[in-house]
Amino acid sequence: MRALPASRWRSVVILSMLTAASAADARDFAAVAEEVGRAVPAAAPVKLVDSIRYGRDKDVAKFRLANGLTVIVLEDHAAPVVSYQTWFAVGSRFEMKGLTGIAHLFEHLMFKGTEKYPHEVFDRLLEEAGAQVNAATWLDWTFYYENLPAGQLDLAARLESDRMVHLVLTREQLDSEREVVRNERRFRVENDPDGAMDEALFESLFPTHPYGMPTIGYMADLDNLTLDRCLAFYRTYYSVGNATIVIVGDVTPRAALETVARHYAALPQVEVPRPVPEPEAEQKGIRTRDLKLPVATEKAKMAWRTVPAGHADVYSLEVVNEVMFATESSRVHRILIEDEQVASEVDGAAEPLAQDGIFLVDVVMNEGKPAAGAVDVAIEQLARLAADGPSADELNRAKNHAEAAFLRSLATVGSRATQLGSYELTAGDFKRMFRYVDGVRAVTAEDVRRVAGKYLTKARANVVFGRPNQ
Repeated sequence: MRALPASRWRSVVILSMLTAASAADARDFAAVAEEVGRAVPAAAPVKLVDSIRYGRDKDVAKFRLANGLTVIVLEDHAAPVVSYQTWFAVGSRFEMKGLTGIAHLFEHLMFKGTEKYPHEVFDRLLEEAGAQVNAATWLDWTFYYENLPAGQLDLAARLESDRMVHLVLTREQLDSEREVVRNERRFRVENDPDGAMDEALFESLFPTHPYGMPTIGYMADLDNLTLDRCLAFYRTYYSVGNATIVIVGDVTPRAALETVARHYAALPQVEVPRPVPEPEAEQKGIRTRDLKLPVATEKAKMAWRTVPAGHADVYSLEVVNEVMFATESSRVHRILIEDEQVASEVDGAAEPLAQDGIFLVDVVMNEGKPAAGAVDVAIEQLARLAADGPSADELNRAKNHAEAAFLRSLATVGSRATQLGSYELTAGDFKRMFRYVDGVRAVTAEDVRRVAGKYLTKARANVVFGRPNQ
C-alpha cells in the first residue's frame, strides 16, 4: 500500500512494535465492551470484533455498536493529542456512468453545517479547540479527520455524529460548491498535464470497471448532480453501518468507546448497497494513448493492473517498485537518469485497492528525448527482472527502502489513524498494517521474479504519452 506522507519517526521504536505483533488479551477488551454497553444502554450490545497487541504496552482494538458502527482504537500516551477519523465505505467506485463525482462533491458539502452547528459555528469550535481538520475522497473510501488535543475528543465526536444525520443542504449551497469542484477539476485535470494523463491512464486501465472513472468527476456529470440525488446519496452512505471511527492517541479504549457510544448509539442503521462490479477482462495487448499538452518535454505514464490489497503478492510488488523505479538507486531510474541521461524524473508506486491493484510508473524526459524510448527501457528491464530476478544487493536495498518508507508513514497519531482506516477499508482488515514489515522481509528473489513476469508484462501495459503541443 502506498505510504502516506509523514515526517520522520524513530524507526527502531516502531519496528519493535510491528514485528512483535501478537494476539492481545481479548478478555480485557471484551470487558471494556460490556462496561460501555452498561454505561450507554442504547449502544448495547457492544461487541469486541478483534484486537492485536504490538510492543510491550500498546494495543489496537476493534469494536462494533448495536447499530453497526465500527470503532477502532489505538491507545498511545506519547503526547497529549488524539486523531479522530470518520471513514465511510464509499468512493468513486460506487458511482455510475453519467453521475461521476458525487462522492467527492459530497465531501465538500459535508462542511456546510447543520441546524445545531452551522458552518461558521462548526469551524469556530474546532479552531478554538486547536484542531487540524480536513477530508479526502478516493476510489474506495471517503474520510474526515480532526487532529486535536486529547481533552477535545468529545467535541469531535459531538460534531461528527451530528453532521452524519443532520446535514442541512440548499440548492444554493449545492450550486456554490459544485462550482468550487468544477474549478478544482480545471486546476487539477484540464489545466494540469499530470492530471489529464492520470485520468486517461485510469480510463485505459479500467474501461468497464468504475475504477476507470475519475474521482473528481467529469464536468458534464457534475452538472447532472441534483440536490435530490445528493441527499439520497447522503442518507444512504453516510450512515453508522457504513462508517468506521478510528481514534488514535492519548485516550483509553474505555473512554474512547464510551464517548463514541454516547454520541452515535441513537443513530439509525440504514441498508447500504454493496455493489460488486464485474472484474475487467484480461488485457490482451499493450494499450497506448497520445495527448498533446502544455509541457516543455515529453512525459510518459505507465500502469498495470495487479492485485487487491488483501492479496499476498502486494509485498512482492512493493519490492519490485523499489528495485526498478522508486529511488535513485533503482534500476530504471539509474539507467534513464544517470547512464543514458535522457530523463529528469523517474518514479513508481504499487497501489493495491479493494477490488484490484495498480502499479504506476512516471517518467519525465529531458529536452528533445522521446518518451517512447524510456517506455521501451522500462518494459525491457521488467522482462529481465522476470527472467533473472534481482541481485542480492538490489533485493536487500529494496526491502530496506520499502520498510523505511512504511515506518515513516506512521510518524504521527494522524498518520497512524489514516493507515489503520485505509487498511480496514481497502484490505478489509486493519491488522494487515501490522503484517507489512514481516511481509516485505519475507519477499524472496523468486517472489520478485514471479510477480514481475505475472503482472508487469508488455501485453498488460497501459501507456499514456504527454507530448508538447507546440
